[in-house]
Amino acid sequence: MDLCFDSFTAEAIAARFGLDLANTIGCSKIEVNSYSVEVVNALSQGYSSSVASSIIDDCYFMSLGFSHVIYDHCNRERNRVAHELARLARFFSPSVWMDNAPNEVIPLLVNDATLLMNE
Repeated sequence: MDLCFDSFTAEAIAARFGLDLANTIGCSKIEVNSYSVEVVNALSQGYSSSVASSIIDDCYFMSLGFSHVIYDHCNRERNRVAHELARLARFFSPSVWMDNAPNEVIPLLVNDATLLMNE
């Protein structure tokens, strides 16, 4: 992001991007995870009085196009892939990957898959 005033706005923009991506690829049931409890609450309520209120509004109206949406807070351990991608974004141009993940996050993805299989 070229300009972002705070972490709440950054998380809200990321949620909007995720909703747009899910819509583009034809998902009907989605789960939106965020490290920010405040963003999860705002998305769940469809309202925010913050500087990012228009982004939350966008997310609300985008979410109406899905048959099922869950907003969930995820702690740092569950957010390691997103954290690493955000760190990498500082050094690379924006991109979307659909088939092959960046090499730097593959071990983290394998760890996530292993945790899910053990639940």
